[in-house]
Amino acid sequence: MRVSEDMADLSVPESWSDFIEGSVYPDNAVPWRHDPAYTTILEHLGLRDSIGSHVASALQQAIGLVQAMAQVNVLDVVRGHRPAVGLSLGFGSNAQEPYDLLKTFELDCVHAYEWIGGHLIEAAKAFEGLRADDPRLTTRIRLHHGTVSDLSALNTSSICLIYTANMFNREIPMSEDTFERSMQEIVRVLAPRGCLISRGSAGVLEQSLARYLHVLLENPLVSVLQKES
Repeated sequence: MRVSEDMADLSVPESWSDFIEGSVYPDNAVPWRHDPAYTTILEHLGLRDSIGSHVASALQQAIGLVQAMAQVNVLDVVRGHRPAVGLSLGFGSNAQEPYDLLKTFELDCVHAYEWIGGHLIEAAKAFEGLRADDPRLTTRIRLHHGTVSDLSALNTSSICLIYTANMFNREIPMSEDTFERSMQEIVRVLAPRGCLISRGSAGVLEQSLARYLHVLLENPLVSVLQKES
């Protein structure tokens, strides 16, 4: 991990910084600092927390609902990709989210993007405590201080599963440009037959991605979409 010059006075222990890929910027110097959604989140850090908890149970619920209503086994879809790589978008203060995604779907690796640098560092410290049981965890969870509209660190069609909670909704007003570029990046990185699980988007994300992905499940609790083969 490289810390931006404005954060050079911070002590960055090598042990937990191994989880972080790329730079960590100070809040007032992030490249996306002018986006209204980032400003809103920074001012109200708990805005995404209401739906961010209980990730493992929510993932299990989504798996069961898709199996029952669309006759699609999301676990089998994920297992059909090797390596099986997941993506967590905007985990906020819920550091458990990338780990739950990794474990629930038995993924080889999870990349996790977060706008707020403090949340990123908190997550890295939390994962450091799990390394004793999984010495390879730093290769299986990769944290990125970045915006959803720029996933350039990820290869095209490299992700078989995306999870996002309370990131794309009317309470977090992304600029039109950021939102559209985010949609393009999601579609770009998602592999054929790959799935996206969304919670708390109020239909905003689903309506946009329905142009590119097939809707397997859409209800007030959770939505699941799949990219065509």
